[in-house]
Amino acid sequence: MRIRHSLKAFVPFILMLAAGRSVEAQHGPSGPVYGMPPAGVPAGYGVYQPQSPYAGLFEQTYQSDGLWFNNSTNGFGPTGRPRDWYFGVELTKVRNRKMRGTVGATGVQDYYQQNDPLNNGIVDGLESYHYFDAGSTNLIDNVTNIGIKLKGGFWNPDGSGLILNGVLNNEDSSTFDARAQVEETRMRLEDSLRLRRNGGIDDGRPFTLGGRTDRDILENDILAPGTVFDTTNTRGFGVFGSTFDILDRSAMNLYGMPILNGDNGFVLNGETVPYDLDYILKHTVSSWGGSADWAFSPIYERGSVTVRPVFGGRYYRVNQAFQFYGAGMAMAYGLDSADADTPINAKVFPPGNGIDEDGDFIADTPDEPNNSVDDTDTEFEPLTGVSDYLIVRSHFKSTVASNLAGPQLGLQYELGDRDGIQLLGTSRVGLMFNREKLKLSGDNIGNYMGIEVVPDPVTGANIATRMFDTNNLNGPTQNAFADADSSTHLSPLFEQGINAQIPLFRRVPVLKDMWQLEDAHLNLGASWMWIGEVADPNQSIEYVSSPITGKFLHLSPQRDSFSQTSISVGINWNY
Repeated sequence: MRIRHSLKAFVPFILMLAAGRSVEAQHGPSGPVYGMPPAGVPAGYGVYQPQSPYAGLFEQTYQSDGLWFNNSTNGFGPTGRPRDWYFGVELTKVRNRKMRGTVGATGVQDYYQQNDPLNNGIVDGLESYHYFDAGSTNLIDNVTNIGIKLKGGFWNPDGSGLILNGVLNNEDSSTFDARAQVEETRMRLEDSLRLRRNGGIDDGRPFTLGGRTDRDILENDILAPGTVFDTTNTRGFGVFGSTFDILDRSAMNLYGMPILNGDNGFVLNGETVPYDLDYILKHTVSSWGGSADWAFSPIYERGSVTVRPVFGGRYYRVNQAFQFYGAGMAMAYGLDSADADTPINAKVFPPGNGIDEDGDFIADTPDEPNNSVDDTDTEFEPLTGVSDYLIVRSHFKSTVASNLAGPQLGLQYELGDRDGIQLLGTSRVGLMFNREKLKLSGDNIGNYMGIEVVPDPVTGANIATRMFDTNNLNGPTQNAFADADSSTHLSPLFEQGINAQIPLFRRVPVLKDMWQLEDAHLNLGASWMWIGEVADPNQSIEYVSSPITGKFLHLSPQRDSFSQTSISVGINWNY
């Protein structure tokens, strides 16, 4: 195949020089050198030109199936444009990959193990059920973002062109709420209290709670700061029942957080912290960036199939945040149904069999083994020396900002005619310089329940705490912490995209008469992007905490892959 270009289409010549190639040409006949061109020769041209000044803008001669063909354009008229421009706008929906790992340290004894030192069973059957087990980031659903994508560029007559892309994916989050999931499986509080009042008979009469809830009474009446705890269970709250009734309904077997202590003074391999009021995990993601690629002349062009190499650069930013919120009562309970070696600071639940054994119309509460609807036999004991506020609120937030920039190359391919239905695809690989910044902050992360010890000879306390006063209602406590880290490293990138351009608007009444949709195509797209070596906001946390000995959660970047799958719909204009 032989291709000739005019002086106006000089891009391939520049690319040839950049590749370091040398060109030799046959010299024309010798002749005089003129300071100015002689009469009859247009300005800017020498006497002996390799091309005629009257040649077309673009000319291509090629062979196919034994026949020779010639394409040429002179740059005049509607079919002789030097470039075909395009611009597109798309609405995108992006699904982000989940984080990985346990929320907490690995290799730590679980809550059942630490409360069964003799390994002889806390409660019959409990060992085979969930008992403040460690949670996983897999509990959080995939984060889905809604965004916008802009694209544009042009195509030259020789099939080369410029490809520009920009994308903005709005910040969104996904949340796992363990308590909300448990409450969805329970009967409404109003219904359970009405049935309990009438001995299990639904009389259909209106039943009101006066605008209050168990949680409201728990926080503002029973466990409020400065309130003397009702250890004798003699205080009543109307239709809600007694103090222990409300505690029994409020305490839930949610999840635990394994924590390393930073020492082995009391417990080997750390402790698991139980959360019986709240356990909430949240993953937040946003991303934006853009790319510019030069598409070379096709390396394969047969019929309606075209393949061309592309080379360019990309900048992309991914922001991730992982948040934890937990709340637990600084109280021990259920010990009256546990075995003799269970520590005095344990929270004991019956096996989660889903059976309402005590007839209060709520299954698997701490009082379940007592089989009594009229009397809550399970005792609730507040821990001393922790705080005057018996609800411990724990939280942390870990953020990762990944700034990626670098070169990319790949292939761009087309199937079909640009004036009809056309499929376009692009495969790119890149090597990005990744500048990452990590931040971590939080409060009250640690074993607020403490550890049972031999009574202190001075204070007589049987429980050794690992934390300072946990009351953070008026601001951060001495248990608060913060950390930051940053690094620059390489991250590989791969992206696969495919689009379908459909000339739909020209066939739809009313729409085909709108000037805004002239030369417009409906664009449907899908893509998948994978980035390696991206810091994980959960796995980058070292779960070591014992504030009274100066140990706090801190960062140690751990990297994993990150991926996004997107679908899009939009409009593409060709000019």
